[in-house]
Amino acid sequence: MTLVCTNTLTELSNLAYQMPYQMTEANKESLNAIHEESVEDLDDPTSLFAYTLTKAMRKHFGQDAAQEHIYLQRFEIPQIRLFELLIQQFPLANLSQHCTNTLLIDALSQHTHPVLMDIGIGTGFQVMNIIEGLTKRTDCQIQQLTIVGIEPFADAVDTARQNINRVAQNADFGVSLVTRVAFIEALSLDELRQMLPNQYDGLYVNASFALHHIQQHSQRKMVFENLKALQINVLALSEPNSDHYEPIYARRFQNCVNHYGALFRIIDTLAISDTEKAALKLFFSREIDDVLGHSEEVRVEKHYAIEQWRELLTETGFVLQKRLATFEYTQLNGTHLQTDLSDRYATVFENEEITGLFWAVL
Repeated sequence: MTLVCTNTLTELSNLAYQMPYQMTEANKESLNAIHEESVEDLDDPTSLFAYTLTKAMRKHFGQDAAQEHIYLQRFEIPQIRLFELLIQQFPLANLSQHCTNTLLIDALSQHTHPVLMDIGIGTGFQVMNIIEGLTKRTDCQIQQLTIVGIEPFADAVDTARQNINRVAQNADFGVSLVTRVAFIEALSLDELRQMLPNQYDGLYVNASFALHHIQQHSQRKMVFENLKALQINVLALSEPNSDHYEPIYARRFQNCVNHYGALFRIIDTLAISDTEKAALKLFFSREIDDVLGHSEEVRVEKHYAIEQWRELLTETGFVLQKRLATFEYTQLNGTHLQTDLSDRYATVFENEEITGLFWAVL
């Protein structure tokens, strides 16, 4: 069930077939009319979703006016609260990280000198949880853990270093941190090798919601081939299940409506205030802006569907070998972690696979 009424969605879908270069003035007027109608009642979930779609579509015509901030400022909440909601309440992020962390903790704990390479380490929150989880394991064999963090934003790397060093003080094993401010696709095989310690007995790579930002298929293939050349033990890959790599606008629009419509419906089930729900939706509206509002040359939210990731992993010599594990919980706020798929884990809402969680080996 979509969040946008059928008539409005049909109108927008028809306009999407003209986007972005065949829009007539009449088409633009229709788009503007839907946008202006949605602005009338942003407290209504249907109107807010229509607003996020039309706002993104209008960006192609330079119509993302400064007044948009006036419409939305009442939904602003502190960044720290938004982060708490994403990690603690929003089930896709929570369940995905819980699944991946459980698998990585189980595997890393069996080594004495493992390396965890985190692509898109961000502020280090996931790595912090992994270190804390390893510290709690009574059977953990680790003597020295090396974290290799790759992240394009320097401010995030600085925060990650502080966070990880703080947590490492409570670990009963050594923790060393090597960071590089860079996009993973910009790093050569030699540069990746130089970040590794001289000796280690296991190399695990975590990529949580990061690799879809690589713009070209050829670049993604090169990254996977470099990881293969490093002879990694495992690539733990978490990604949304929606094809926003699709170059044809109308198809991408429908995929966007399906995916983000599901995310918005998930948010509507959360036991949080209406303002916080709107703030979460507007967080994801930035992605919708990119999917629908930016040109092909600059788009970065270029998600693959599950089958596309599976094909790329197979093409580059990886084998999907799902690692079995016992999870503390598999349900959260109406979403569940599906554990009975043959080659992966998945988060599922209303019988729809929203994210896929791969454990790929060589």
